[in-house]
Amino acid sequence: MTIGDPFTIEDVLNRPIFREAKVVAGHEGLRRPVRWVHVLEVTDAAGLLHGQELILTTGVGLGRDEQTVFHYVRELVERGVSGLCIELGRYFPAVPEPVKEFADRHHFPVIIFERPVRFIDITQDIHAHLIDRHHHQLVHLERISRQFLQLTLRPQGIRRILELLYRETGCMVRLQDEVGEVIAYPDSFDALGTEKTDHIIRQPIVAMDTQVGELIVAVSGDPSEYLQLVLDRAATAIAQELLRRMSLEERRLRTTQRWMDDLLHRGDTELPSSVAPHIRSGGAIMVAAVRPVFRGNNTGATETEGRSAGPEPSEDALLLHVARTLPAAFEVHGLTGWLAPQGDRWAVVAVDGRPSSNTSAVERMKEALNELFRRLSNSRFGNGWSWTVGLGRKVNHWSRIPKAWRQAVQALSVQQPPGAPLGRISALPPVTFISYDDLHIWQLFLEVNADALRQFVEDQIGTLLAHDRQHGTELVETLRVFLASSQSKQQAAKSLFIHRQTLYYRLEQITALLGEDWETPPRRLALETALAAHQFLEAGYSRTD
Repeated sequence: MTIGDPFTIEDVLNRPIFREAKVVAGHEGLRRPVRWVHVLEVTDAAGLLHGQELILTTGVGLGRDEQTVFHYVRELVERGVSGLCIELGRYFPAVPEPVKEFADRHHFPVIIFERPVRFIDITQDIHAHLIDRHHHQLVHLERISRQFLQLTLRPQGIRRILELLYRETGCMVRLQDEVGEVIAYPDSFDALGTEKTDHIIRQPIVAMDTQVGELIVAVSGDPSEYLQLVLDRAATAIAQELLRRMSLEERRLRTTQRWMDDLLHRGDTELPSSVAPHIRSGGAIMVAAVRPVFRGNNTGATETEGRSAGPEPSEDALLLHVARTLPAAFEVHGLTGWLAPQGDRWAVVAVDGRPSSNTSAVERMKEALNELFRRLSNSRFGNGWSWTVGLGRKVNHWSRIPKAWRQAVQALSVQQPPGAPLGRISALPPVTFISYDDLHIWQLFLEVNADALRQFVEDQIGTLLAHDRQHGTELVETLRVFLASSQSKQQAAKSLFIHRQTLYYRLEQITALLGEDWETPPRRLALETALAAHQFLEAGYSRTD
């Protein structure tokens, strides 16, 4: 028996004081663990037991009634008692056959002493052994704890901890951290498809009141209390190692933020030696502005509904995990990327390392961001978040990065891109991209004072807007569709799902409100611009300067 194995009925029978004891029933339950020994001579004290006790009795309180004995043994089994020792004598001459049959069915060991024994000698012997064994376990646990903590200071500390855990327990172990990275020992261990395993224990790894990983252990047989104590100490050491990694990640993020602040806003900075070769390599550079929004575990819910599902996770913790996950997600698509917080947004800068690729750098940037957020959504930190991404135009020199960043922020400020239906979007997909190149004339609107833009809209189509508000008509939408259809009445009626005569009537109303010259080229251009500006303003425009 090793120090980590439970003390069982079989071990009890190997004690010298049990040399003359006999097992008369429940032979298949000899591996039941024993935590304590009790002398119990009354039939109504089973409710005071906690389980895994070995009960000693002379049977004085049981008498010769088989039903009483049977009820007594059944209560012990139901309370999780490990076994029953009976001193046979005039009070209890033999174990009834129905009791033996019941004990055999439930693998409940029944042990008899055919000659008188001193119960005090048994309890002193077993209790002394249990206390001494517990002391040795604590000393051993202290030694293992020191070893676990020492391994956190060595290279590949977590893997070394798992290896030591495997040697001490004989159990295959697997660690999955908060971003999905998996380390297993032995390497062949697959916790999702274990065979010849009785139990799977999942031990959470918690650092600063946040679960940062999970330790999965495959156990053959019943898990012992000692095994759980070893797992607790391993989890503590792993949590310290992951916490150290998070601290290093925080420092790297702060360093990245400093040089990215200069790069995004001034275009000139002293780049770190690890970054400069990439930024100045001549590859296409792409800049994105990201806005994270927590919408609860139900990604289809509105923002308000999502928040009611539970407390919002820490955005700082999420940012650290994004920064850690981003390089690997971007590398798959031939990009080198960096991340830094910028107010209520995140800035992402990426450099193309595959200029000869058949897929454009911008498309691979989108694929990389999708990959990044997909990985995050599968983690406990990213679940429930959605992201809106504004993309600036790609540039070929690092000095133009400030302009690309401004374009990305401007694209992000538009809550609904051109062509999207007006009104509130109740359920955004996990990632929404708004590219500056797709804004078209809205690029001009982003540079114009909002009040001047509203005045222009009022001057050009104000009468139509007022008429629609007062009478519930759709003259503004009719004008927009008619002009977008190259003034084809047939196509416009089809797009509006109305009869052509209805279209004719609406066009007569538009002429009456705008004047006879509204179809001339200069006026038509002004109207198209005003319609686009109206949609822009309705989409939730906000200035960024």
